[in-house]
Amino acid sequence: MKTKLEQIEPYKSLALSESAASPDEVTMTVPLAGNRNDKGTVFGGSIYSAMVLAAWRLCEERSAAQGWRGDVFVKDSSISYLRPAWSDMHVRARLDAPPAATRRGNIAFDASVEAVDANGKVCARMQASFRLLDEKRNDA
Repeated sequence: MKTKLEQIEPYKSLALSESAASPDEVTMTVPLAGNRNDKGTVFGGSIYSAMVLAAWRLCEERSAAQGWRGDVFVKDSSISYLRPAWSDMHVRARLDAPPAATRRGNIAFDASVEAVDANGKVCARMQASFRLLDEKRNDA
């Protein structure tokens, strides 16, 4: 049986791999091969997708650890591309603060994600917000 992460098609099509996952941090690898743009660097869309997936996975991990049920959805995100990546990359997601209940009864997560190249240089940073919605609800 596939995990939720393995059911997300970009995870497979971008050949991402999860290096580590815990309720406090998730790390994924983004290979240059298969994600190369016309300049020979990692495509920005691949970096963005990997960063969102790492943060989403972190929210899933924290929800499971807390015993919360529901579905995690991305609410919004902001990314800054700092330099091109000419190598495989690692993305690392961490929560900025403990998750909190919203006025609608959902759980709010705020995460920070960094994408680092093989030389340890930060190539991109992301701030993202997610919501855990009760399985029976569709409103955000």
